[in-house]
Amino acid sequence: MDWNQLATVAQLVTGAATLAVAIFLAVQLRLQREDAHRAHLDSVRNFDFGNEELLQDLVMTVVGDESTSELYWKAAFDWDSLSPAEVQRFRWLQQHMYLNMWGAWVRERDGDNTYRFRNQLSLLLEHPGQRRFHEKWGRNISQRDPVFSQIAEEVYEEMESRAA
Repeated sequence: MDWNQLATVAQLVTGAATLAVAIFLAVQLRLQREDAHRAHLDSVRNFDFGNEELLQDLVMTVVGDESTSELYWKAAFDWDSLSPAEVQRFRWLQQHMYLNMWGAWVRERDGDNTYRFRNQLSLLLEHPGQRRFHEKWGRNISQRDPVFSQIAEEVYEEMESRAA
């Protein structure tokens, strides 16, 4: 075998080795991308669990703490009797519930299914004082997305018509 043939064989071996390395790196990049995607999904899931836990804690505060529970029901049923400080406290409670729901909407917690959001909104708009909150502050939160706003307004109108 002369030097030209040896150089050709060396180039073929080098080319095959380069191709093998390129395939190996492509596989590694694909695996790395899949791992990053899985880590992202885990992060989103953990955030969703934390968000749901926050909502549960807020609800437990409303029903579990006597003074907060009394304030919430007073606001829900007798809005006009609230003092400015009570309005502010109720506003913060209700606003956190809206923002929690808004966060779930943005993350598409339920995909295209709006049933759970409609149900949550019906609970947040069930009583007259809750609807007064919506008129004053909640509408601003829901208007961040046209579809979410439309759902909120449909539920609001339904609750208002039931009360009439």
